[in-house]
Amino acid sequence: MFIRRCSLLVISIIGAACSDEPTSLAGAEGCPESGYPPVDQSDYVIPFTVGTELFTGLANCSASFHAAGNPDEYATDFDLPMGTPFVAARPGVVTFIQEDQPSLGGGDGEEVLGNAVFVAHRDGTTALYLHSPLDGITVELGDTVAAGDTLGLVGASGLAGYPHLHFIVVEGDTSFPYRGVPVTFRNASPPDVPLRTYASYTVDPY
Repeated sequence: MFIRRCSLLVISIIGAACSDEPTSLAGAEGCPESGYPPVDQSDYVIPFTVGTELFTGLANCSASFHAAGNPDEYATDFDLPMGTPFVAARPGVVTFIQEDQPSLGGGDGEEVLGNAVFVAHRDGTTALYLHSPLDGITVELGDTVAAGDTLGLVGASGLAGYPHLHFIVVEGDTSFPYRGVPVTFRNASPPDVPLRTYASYTVDPY
Protein backbone atom coordinates (compact mmCIF):
# COMPACT_ATOMS: atom_id res chain seq x y z
CA MET A 1 0.00 0.00 0.00
CA PHE A 2 2.80 2.43 0.85
CA ILE A 3 4.64 1.89 -2.42
CA ARG A 4 1.47 2.41 -4.42
CA ARG A 5 1.02 5.85 -2.81
CA CYS A 6 4.64 6.69 -3.46
CA SER A 7 4.33 6.02 -7.18
CA LEU A 8 2.03 8.99 -7.53
CA LEU A 9 4.88 11.32 -6.52
CA VAL A 10 7.27 10.19 -9.26
CA ILE A 11 7.07 13.26 -11.47
CA SER A 12 7.91 15.75 -8.75
CA ILE A 13 10.95 13.83 -7.57
CA ILE A 14 12.30 13.45 -11.09
CA GLY A 15 12.21 17.22 -11.38
CA ALA A 16 14.10 17.67 -8.14
CA ALA A 17 16.75 15.15 -9.10
CA CYS A 18 17.35 15.79 -12.78
CA SER A 19 17.14 19.52 -13.22
CA ASP A 20 20.15 21.58 -14.25
CA GLU A 21 21.00 24.32 -11.77
CA PRO A 22 21.76 27.53 -13.65
CA THR A 23 23.66 30.15 -11.71
CA SER A 24 21.10 32.74 -12.77
CA LEU A 25 18.78 31.28 -10.14
CA ALA A 26 21.02 32.22 -7.23
CA GLY A 27 19.03 34.27 -4.76
CA ALA A 28 15.68 33.63 -6.47
CA GLU A 29 12.95 35.39 -4.52
CA GLY A 30 10.35 32.61 -4.60
CA CYS A 31 6.77 32.66 -5.81
CA PRO A 32 5.28 36.13 -6.28
CA GLU A 33 2.02 37.06 -4.54
CA SER A 34 1.69 33.61 -3.02
CA GLY A 35 0.56 34.53 0.48
CA TYR A 36 3.55 33.53 2.58
CA PRO A 37 2.76 33.89 6.30
CA PRO A 38 4.93 36.33 8.27
CA VAL A 39 7.94 34.68 9.90
CA ASP A 40 6.75 35.55 13.42
CA GLN A 41 3.44 33.79 12.70
CA SER A 42 4.93 30.69 11.09
CA ASP A 43 3.97 27.21 12.31
CA TYR A 44 7.23 25.77 10.96
CA VAL A 45 10.86 25.48 11.99
CA ILE A 46 13.73 24.53 9.71
CA PRO A 47 13.77 20.69 9.65
CA PHE A 48 17.28 20.44 11.12
CA THR A 49 18.73 20.76 14.61
CA VAL A 50 19.47 24.14 16.13
CA GLY A 51 22.90 25.40 15.12
CA THR A 52 23.00 23.57 11.79
CA GLU A 53 24.50 25.55 8.92
CA LEU A 54 22.96 24.57 5.61
CA PHE A 55 22.69 25.44 1.95
CA THR A 56 19.53 25.34 -0.14
CA GLY A 57 19.28 23.81 -3.59
CA LEU A 58 16.19 24.44 -5.68
CA ALA A 59 13.62 26.38 -3.67
CA ASN A 60 10.24 27.96 -4.35
CA CYS A 61 9.38 28.88 -7.95
CA SER A 62 12.94 28.35 -9.13
CA ALA A 63 13.27 25.87 -12.01
CA SER A 64 12.24 22.50 -13.40
CA PHE A 65 9.46 20.95 -11.30
CA HIS A 66 10.01 23.63 -8.64
CA ALA A 67 8.90 26.22 -11.20
CA ALA A 68 5.81 28.37 -10.64
CA GLY A 69 2.58 26.55 -11.36
CA ASN A 70 3.93 23.04 -10.78
CA PRO A 71 2.93 20.82 -7.83
CA ASP A 72 6.42 21.23 -6.33
CA GLU A 73 6.55 25.01 -6.71
CA TYR A 74 6.64 25.32 -2.90
CA ALA A 75 9.22 22.56 -2.33
CA THR A 76 12.68 23.29 -0.92
CA ASP A 77 15.79 21.13 -1.26
CA PHE A 78 18.08 21.28 1.78
CA ASP A 79 21.61 20.26 0.76
CA LEU A 80 23.39 18.51 3.65
CA PRO A 81 25.78 15.55 3.91
CA MET A 82 24.56 11.98 3.80
CA GLY A 83 23.45 10.83 7.24
CA THR A 84 22.64 14.28 8.66
CA PRO A 85 19.60 13.94 10.96
CA PHE A 86 16.49 15.89 9.99
CA VAL A 87 13.67 16.80 12.35
CA ALA A 88 9.96 17.50 12.30
CA ALA A 89 9.26 21.03 11.14
CA ARG A 90 5.92 21.05 12.96
CA PRO A 91 4.05 18.82 15.44
CA GLY A 92 1.97 16.05 13.92
CA VAL A 93 1.39 12.35 13.38
CA VAL A 94 3.50 10.04 11.18
CA THR A 95 1.15 8.78 8.46
CA PHE A 96 3.55 7.21 5.95
CA ILE A 97 6.97 5.57 6.00
CA GLN A 98 9.07 3.98 3.27
CA GLU A 99 12.67 3.01 3.98
CA ASP A 100 13.44 -0.15 1.96
CA GLN A 101 14.97 1.50 -1.10
CA PRO A 102 18.74 1.66 -1.89
CA SER A 103 20.62 4.47 -0.15
CA LEU A 104 22.15 5.83 -3.35
CA GLY A 105 19.80 6.25 -6.27
CA GLY A 106 18.42 3.02 -7.61
CA GLY A 107 14.96 1.98 -8.52
CA ASP A 108 12.63 2.73 -11.34
CA GLY A 109 8.90 2.98 -11.72
CA GLU A 110 7.41 3.03 -8.24
CA GLU A 111 10.82 3.25 -6.53
CA VAL A 112 12.04 6.63 -7.78
CA LEU A 113 10.63 8.38 -4.71
CA GLY A 114 13.23 6.75 -2.53
CA ASN A 115 12.76 6.55 1.23
CA ALA A 116 10.37 8.99 2.85
CA VAL A 117 8.32 9.95 5.88
CA PHE A 118 5.09 12.00 5.93
CA VAL A 119 3.83 13.92 8.98
CA ALA A 120 0.19 15.08 9.06
CA HIS A 121 -0.75 18.28 10.89
CA ARG A 122 -3.98 19.20 12.67
CA ASP A 123 -5.01 21.71 9.98
CA GLY A 124 -5.15 19.05 7.24
CA THR A 125 -1.71 19.76 5.76
CA THR A 126 1.04 17.14 5.53
CA ALA A 127 4.80 17.62 5.40
CA LEU A 128 6.69 15.30 3.03
CA TYR A 129 10.35 14.53 3.82
CA LEU A 130 12.03 12.64 0.96
CA HIS A 131 15.24 10.78 -0.11
CA SER A 132 16.46 9.17 3.14
CA PRO A 133 18.94 6.25 2.95
CA LEU A 134 18.04 2.60 3.41
CA ASP A 135 16.55 2.12 6.89
CA GLY A 136 17.02 5.86 7.38
CA ILE A 137 13.69 6.68 9.05
CA THR A 138 13.86 6.76 12.86
CA VAL A 139 10.15 7.04 13.75
CA GLU A 140 7.30 4.54 13.47
CA LEU A 141 3.98 4.76 11.68
CA GLY A 142 1.43 6.41 13.97
CA ASP A 143 3.99 8.17 16.17
CA THR A 144 3.10 11.62 17.46
CA VAL A 145 6.03 13.99 17.01
CA ALA A 146 6.86 17.48 18.24
CA ALA A 147 8.72 20.12 16.29
CA GLY A 148 12.40 19.28 16.55
CA ASP A 149 11.97 15.52 17.03
CA THR A 150 14.29 13.50 14.80
CA LEU A 151 12.49 11.80 11.90
CA GLY A 152 15.33 10.35 9.85
CA LEU A 153 18.55 10.94 7.96
CA VAL A 154 19.45 12.87 4.82
CA GLY A 155 20.14 10.60 1.87
CA ALA A 156 20.14 10.28 -1.88
CA SER A 157 17.66 7.46 -2.48
CA GLY A 158 15.38 7.32 -5.46
CA LEU A 159 16.20 9.91 -8.12
CA ALA A 160 17.68 12.42 -5.69
CA GLY A 161 20.94 12.70 -7.65
CA TYR A 162 22.90 13.87 -4.60
CA PRO A 163 22.33 13.97 -0.81
CA HIS A 164 19.57 16.37 0.18
CA LEU A 165 16.21 16.57 1.93
CA HIS A 166 13.31 17.39 -0.39
CA PHE A 167 10.72 19.13 1.81
CA ILE A 168 7.23 20.25 0.88
CA VAL A 169 3.97 20.87 2.72
CA VAL A 170 0.82 19.83 0.88
CA GLU A 171 -2.86 20.44 1.55
CA GLY A 172 -5.29 17.52 1.58
CA ASP A 173 -4.46 14.51 -0.59
CA THR A 174 -0.75 13.63 -0.69
CA SER A 175 -1.10 11.90 -4.07
CA PHE A 176 0.56 13.56 -7.06
CA PRO A 177 -0.36 16.09 -8.37
CA TYR A 178 -0.78 17.38 -4.85
CA ARG A 179 -1.42 20.99 -3.86
CA GLY A 180 1.61 22.53 -2.19
CA VAL A 181 1.23 25.45 0.19
CA PRO A 182 3.64 28.33 0.90
CA VAL A 183 5.43 28.15 4.24
CA THR A 184 7.95 30.23 6.13
CA PHE A 185 10.31 29.18 8.92
CA ARG A 186 10.44 31.09 12.19
CA ASN A 187 14.03 30.16 13.02
CA ALA A 188 15.91 30.71 9.76
CA SER A 189 18.84 33.11 9.81
CA PRO A 190 18.63 35.25 7.78
CA PRO A 191 14.79 35.27 8.03
CA ASP A 192 14.08 35.26 4.30
CA VAL A 193 10.48 34.98 3.08
CA PRO A 194 10.60 32.48 1.52
CA LEU A 195 13.95 30.72 1.74
CA ARG A 196 16.00 31.61 -1.31
CA THR A 197 17.50 29.31 -3.92
CA TYR A 198 21.22 28.48 -3.50
CA ALA A 199 21.56 30.38 -0.24
CA SER A 200 23.22 29.75 3.13
CA TYR A 201 21.23 29.62 6.39
CA THR A 202 21.78 28.93 10.07
CA VAL A 203 19.11 27.20 12.18
CA ASP A 204 18.39 29.48 15.15
CA PRO A 205 16.83 28.50 18.52
CA TYR A 206 13.04 28.72 18.72
